[in-house]
Amino acid sequence: MCKSFLLCLLFTVSVLFAGENGVHNVSFSYGFFNLTGGSIVAGNAIASSFGADDQQEDVNLLSLSSFNVAYGYELWEKFETGGILTYSYTGSGFNYHSVTFMPKAKLNWIYKSDFRFYSLLAVGPAIHFNSEKFEAVVLWQASLVGFEFGSDTSFFVELGVGQVGGLVAGVKFEL
Repeated sequence: MCKSFLLCLLFTVSVLFAGENGVHNVSFSYGFFNLTGGSIVAGNAIASSFGADDQQEDVNLLSLSSFNVAYGYELWEKFETGGILTYSYTGSGFNYHSVTFMPKAKLNWIYKSDFRFYSLLAVGPAIHFNSEKFEAVVLWQASLVGFEFGSDTSFFVELGVGQVGGLVAGVKFEL
């Protein structure tokens, strides 16, 4: 937990002391096959392979989804920092809500005016809760491959692993 706190502090300080030449942006995205729902699906698959009966129902497609809002600040062309706020719901007998805030670092491998190829890493605290239980955990997102098309308003697609989703698509607006 101390490492996560230090990582959050590092990204916060970098944004506060960044120069005035950076570009601010906000994005909205939808992610499919997030870490919370994916772990339940994997657990059910492993349990059923050993012959165990499922005690709870399977998760549905909505339970594997995440709704995300992100803020970004380009420190320079190749590097962006900011944060991702994620909400997901795991239903079908589990009834878990999950809210996650993750500071992020985005490295642009290719940076053109209307196309970017990038990788993204984010780590942060998540709160899982339902009517009976409340817990805090640390979750992450590693988007190894990301493509962004457009300039002031751009569309993006990411492939990765984590709470934001394995397949993420969205739109980004420069402020």
